[in-house]
Amino acid sequence: MKKRFIRNKKVRHATVAAVLTAMVILVAVLANAVLSSVVERYELYTPLTPTMAFDVTEDCYNVLESTFEAYRQDGEALPKIQIWFCDIEKNVKAVGSENYYLYHTANALAERFDNIELKYHDIYLNPEPVKSYTVSINPITGEEIVTPLNSNNVIVVCGEYHRVYKWTDFYVFADDESTEPWAYSGERKLSSALMHAIDDDPRIACLLTNHGEVAYDYELLTILDDAGYTVVYIDLYRDPIPATCDVIISYNPNTDLVSDDLSDISEKEILDNFLAEDGHSFFVFLEKGTPKMPNFESYIKEWGIETKYDTNSTTGVSYRYTVQDPSGSLTSDGYTIYGYATKGESDRFVDVENEYVVFGNATALAVTGEGYIAQQNGTYVNTNGNRTIYPLYRSSESTLYWANGQVVDGGSCILMSLTEQKNATGSSYVGVISSVDFGTRTYLQSAVYDNGDVLLTLFEETGERITPVGLTIKPFASYEISTITTAQMLRWTIALAVIPAAVIFAVAAVVLIKRRRA
Repeated sequence: MKKRFIRNKKVRHATVAAVLTAMVILVAVLANAVLSSVVERYELYTPLTPTMAFDVTEDCYNVLESTFEAYRQDGEALPKIQIWFCDIEKNVKAVGSENYYLYHTANALAERFDNIELKYHDIYLNPEPVKSYTVSINPITGEEIVTPLNSNNVIVVCGEYHRVYKWTDFYVFADDESTEPWAYSGERKLSSALMHAIDDDPRIACLLTNHGEVAYDYELLTILDDAGYTVVYIDLYRDPIPATCDVIISYNPNTDLVSDDLSDISEKEILDNFLAEDGHSFFVFLEKGTPKMPNFESYIKEWGIETKYDTNSTTGVSYRYTVQDPSGSLTSDGYTIYGYATKGESDRFVDVENEYVVFGNATALAVTGEGYIAQQNGTYVNTNGNRTIYPLYRSSESTLYWANGQVVDGGSCILMSLTEQKNATGSSYVGVISSVDFGTRTYLQSAVYDNGDVLLTLFEETGERITPVGLTIKPFASYEISTITTAQMLRWTIALAVIPAAVIFAVAAVVLIKRRRA
């Protein structure tokens, strides 16, 4: 008779089941370890982690195609462009490196366009080949500017042109103190860098400094750079306007233009002379808190636009309108509102598909009643026929206007205007934006709002140059589970292992007890 060490039949079955379960788990663990080693060694996987590179969009290819096509049409040979990474190729391509995303963008462009070449160089072992790229020339003063290099720098070279970029130039940060980017902007910035490189007629954008101009951040400078301009600061009263300047901007002025009533030099006359030349433009950013500036306001009124005030009949004090739209606002107070593109001839300067154009803390603009006549196409033309107003963006009909702490009016108003002046052979422009917030990081860096594309389109149309319109930033997804600490990982492992087992054990115990009592 065969002896059985375990006489209870149920216990024998349970033991066999436990052994089989342990063996299956052991085989699964061993198979997983072997398979993981094979996959890792031969790279038989598709990255699905936060370091996955972004694909280059067709919009990016099209922007560069248009830029290169302009050279082909002029009969010029397409210039060769080199993108230098200041490290060896292995380090640049390494997952987690600062230039990992940029490498994939640059590599895709190099594969698409024959005139783009990638180069890699260890600047620490042999700095000589790139030493000359550390020196550049200030376009205004002619002074030498020395830029130290490190392994994260990227240099764009085309003929005699070169420019050094920091890796942070290709990413978006929450503020100036942040060290971790939240989005990738490599498509727009690298496209802009390549367009800068082949531009044989580099232009300058001047930001005025002598009217108390206050910048809340520097994102507008990035947009101007992306549009192909070298940005310089000038005092309009004392400094000559550079010969290659196309754009002058007064961003958030707080003191008035100097008129010929007070000085032999008239800033209004300086602006008139500048705008008498084709392709030149002047933009001013105002807001609800902008103080009253008679010379500034009379100047833009000559170009057909006035800012709205409510004047107290008793005191004679005028209060600037503040625009509020409770039904079309991003904020609960109703002061951060959407602007709506004016259809008609304004389509020439704005894309009506830009649905999310935001104006914060705006004041109200209107067409002056003096000398401008409304046209059926939505524009206004002066009696001389040489200036045309395009009301690019308006508020909704539900807009309320506040002044001196009370509602004084309502209805749609102009939020952004552009006046075109016909010169002898071309045009010049004056633009008025009713919101300083319009040109801040919050809305220009956004992957949702279209403020950045609006400005790029304006600079493209008024300056007759190609800009990287439509190349939006790409926010990184949230991968909190993949970036937890070791302690958190241990707690999750224990929880996921113990809790299901405990639940199964409890259910099994209840079932066994009920069956035993049945």
